[in-house]
Amino acid sequence: MLFEIKAVLLYFNCNCLVNLLKGRLKYMDLAQLGKRDRLLAGLLQQSQQWRKLDAKIKTVLPVNLHPHFQTACVEDGRLVLLAANNMAASRLKMILPAMLPKLQALHDGIREVAVRVVPKPPPQPKTNSLQLSEAALDSFDAAAAKLEGRHPELAAALAELVRKHSR
Repeated sequence: MLFEIKAVLLYFNCNCLVNLLKGRLKYMDLAQLGKRDRLLAGLLQQSQQWRKLDAKIKTVLPVNLHPHFQTACVEDGRLVLLAANNMAASRLKMILPAMLPKLQALHDGIREVAVRVVPKPPPQPKTNSLQLSEAALDSFDAAAAKLEGRHPELAAALAELVRKHSR
């Protein structure tokens, strides 16, 4: 269900972006788009409810764990929390039995709590896609030569830039 919500929102966001780029939209107003499509309106409402529940749950659990978990759903009376790593999952599993009454007070359907580990993907390595023209490289090289006497550090930085981007 969570995957379906993300897929539909991704589809609508892509369409909004296309319309935004074509000048048909001034900004992406999902509430306005939700008025045109009942499915999107339902998904937006459900998303808002999950965000509210997640915020309520985070008021009960320790602050140092907040960035390391999120509320996934309540299915068949089981509140499912997604932990970003094993350390957060084990900490949550340790404290949740004591916190269950407080969590049950937040949502009527909660009878038990489950924690699942869903690691965050590693950050993408940064790649330098900067392409400098020959004219730009020549200009930087000339500037480095002129600055060498007065500002040697800047001249060295410009020379290094030219060296890195020379073809």
